[in-house]
Amino acid sequence: MGVLKTINHRKNRFLRDLKRNLLARWLNLQYFRQPPALTQLRHILLLRLDDKAGDMVVTTFTARHLADQGYKVSVLTGPVCRQMLSGCDYLEKIFLYKNRMSLQELRAEKFGAVIDFDDVHDYERLKLLWRLRAECNIGFNKDRLKIYHHSLTHLDAETHITGRHRKVLALFDIYPHTVRYFLGESPEEQEKVCHALSYSPGESVIAINPYSGAPDKDFSVAQVQAIIAFLRRTRPDSKIMIIGIPHKVREFAAPGVCIIPDSTINSAIEVVRIAELVISTDTSIVHIANALNRNLLAVYNQRRLKDTGLPGYKIWAPNYAAARQILVSQPQVRDAPPDAIFAGIDAFLNSGTGLWHDAQTAGSPAAEARGNPGN
Repeated sequence: MGVLKTINHRKNRFLRDLKRNLLARWLNLQYFRQPPALTQLRHILLLRLDDKAGDMVVTTFTARHLADQGYKVSVLTGPVCRQMLSGCDYLEKIFLYKNRMSLQELRAEKFGAVIDFDDVHDYERLKLLWRLRAECNIGFNKDRLKIYHHSLTHLDAETHITGRHRKVLALFDIYPHTVRYFLGESPEEQEKVCHALSYSPGESVIAINPYSGAPDKDFSVAQVQAIIAFLRRTRPDSKIMIIGIPHKVREFAAPGVCIIPDSTINSAIEVVRIAELVISTDTSIVHIANALNRNLLAVYNQRRLKDTGLPGYKIWAPNYAAARQILVSQPQVRDAPPDAIFAGIDAFLNSGTGLWHDAQTAGSPAAEARGNPGN
């Protein structure tokens, strides 16, 4: 059975690659790069097809600046990001992406420009762009694909992900001095969070986000329990909230430690909004904390990004003044000694910012990484 699955997987991958390559070659015969004046294309669609919340939070930087300059900005994304953006009134429309979806509604919008932020160029994406028939398609590292009128080269190990977004904005003659992300509010989720915590304004809340969706970046159960015990000793008056998918974090529920049984991405945003301190792995909560300018202790390993091989801890660093980043030397965050996290919490609560490294990492090449520039 395992052999048949392997053969079937390889066959499907071969067929997908074949379809993509044939479509790309055909499109290259149809398209010639004669980009129109972008400032004349007032209706813009942003593609965030993979439904990654962290990527979408960062994309709000571009979306808001375009909207502030009078562009009508819509987004095509998955269900999680669609929910997260529901309170962002600067967006024109938020469309739910589905594979093989009807494009009748999207084509009726007559988008002037489509902006694709990913390096991916699979068959589905190429077909989507072709069928949308926008006047201009913008992408990254797509020089061989003529359907992209503007292919922006950006593979820089030393530049934060927002560098990509600045390049897009520069095409529209927009040059922001600072980096900010923009998330809306959800009164219903605010009420749910406050009820779960029995929260009153002025109380101290410390939020812990233990899981990221990538096992090598996750805290272990023992680490989370040790952090909770440390906070109970050092900050006994604080309320502790665990952020995460309910069935994954329910084991941490205890007196003085709260989880939200029906938590959503918007629940997490509202928890971060009231938190005095957020302790998180490398995931979307880092960028949500940035958007809300909350105190953040973020724990990263030295993994490299799957698609590009670039150092994730630099490209996706917290990147704002109220954040402190701990970079551990172990490949698995779960194997890092909790003392490194305790030291970060202590130092943070006694003020200070920057990129921190545990004792084993100090002196390694990674320890030369730059600190987080303030936004």
